[in-house]
Amino acid sequence: MTFSNRTPGDLSLNPIAGAIERLKGQSILDLTESNPTRCGFDYPSDLLSELSSPAVLRYEPFPFGHPRACRAVADYLKTKGHAVDPDRIVLTASTSEAYSFLFKLLGGPGDGFLIPTPGYPLLDHLLQMEGLEMLPYPLRTTEGWPVDLEKTRQAAGTGCRGLVVVNPHNPTGTFLSRKDQEALGDLCEKNQWAYISDEVFADYAYPGRVHNPWVPAQVLSFRMGGLSKSLGLPQLKLSWILLDGPSALLEECRDRLELIADTYLSVNTPVQLALEGLFRFAPLFQKQLMDRVLENRRLLEEGLNLNEVRLWPAQGGWYALVEITKKGLRDDQVVLELIEKHRVLVQPGAFYDFSEGSFLVLSLLPKTQDFREGVSRMADYFKGLTQKR
Repeated sequence: MTFSNRTPGDLSLNPIAGAIERLKGQSILDLTESNPTRCGFDYPSDLLSELSSPAVLRYEPFPFGHPRACRAVADYLKTKGHAVDPDRIVLTASTSEAYSFLFKLLGGPGDGFLIPTPGYPLLDHLLQMEGLEMLPYPLRTTEGWPVDLEKTRQAAGTGCRGLVVVNPHNPTGTFLSRKDQEALGDLCEKNQWAYISDEVFADYAYPGRVHNPWVPAQVLSFRMGGLSKSLGLPQLKLSWILLDGPSALLEECRDRLELIADTYLSVNTPVQLALEGLFRFAPLFQKQLMDRVLENRRLLEEGLNLNEVRLWPAQGGWYALVEITKKGLRDDQVVLELIEKHRVLVQPGAFYDFSEGSFLVLSLLPKTQDFREGVSRMADYFKGLTQKR
């Protein structure tokens, strides 16, 4: 039987996954853990009580989401300083589904979307599943990871239908400068591309940094967020898209997007009706998470203050980027040796398509005692390399 090429032809384990499989049953410190529900955060015991309200037994399908839930999202964003019309909010079951809706709306088979590189590998899979092409546009390997605008123009080709920005970026943890945002917006306006802004980590700007969302006024634009990051509740399956753009274009966009959303009706009623109460948990959770992220980043700065590695500066999010500065070391080689010899797991930069350099990517969410031990083992590994000279 022949399967669709929307899924990969080779489903075998990569060497890193294979090494983990061979060590199954042994204790490995996982410094890639990014599921907040497994990282020891405190959730109120009655947080989910409203999910069992009698009101959820009545099913009222709304393609863009229950009006009460859309108002709750708008009210939440207002607490962050962003005025949003609830009528311009579309609810989905996840940010991945939000992407799939937008890709269906904007692109046909063989079309493409400009995606920042390095970047999160999920976007490549989502595009492939829609029969679309990934058009990588590079971020320059220098502090702030600015966009290489000339190469971005070259990458677009004739089949480009939109441009994605991730703000703050994953995994570099940097916010796009206003200059880069405006330049990308100008490109979208000139070429009639859509502007898609992934802002799922926007609530986690580091001290002294502020997330100031910006979208080009004359371009059809979409901003995305969700409970997975904002409340640390990925299991509740609710995200949102904020629509903006010229009124005539926006009206047709809404009509077409409504048809797509009505086809799936994927967001469940209980979470929508409980949303207003759930958002009251946001300040408590976000403080917990930021305290953890900043403490673990401090441990990383202190523990890996070595000649062989460099911790890159970041402005937000919950990932850390470590560059291997010792010549001759590949990131995939280092990751395998850390697993097999030191029982600690990090990700290689190769997973994120860095165009140059050798990088390791770590999550800053693990419990601090586990993170401290993991960093100590990493330091022992790199110190051991120096001693072997």
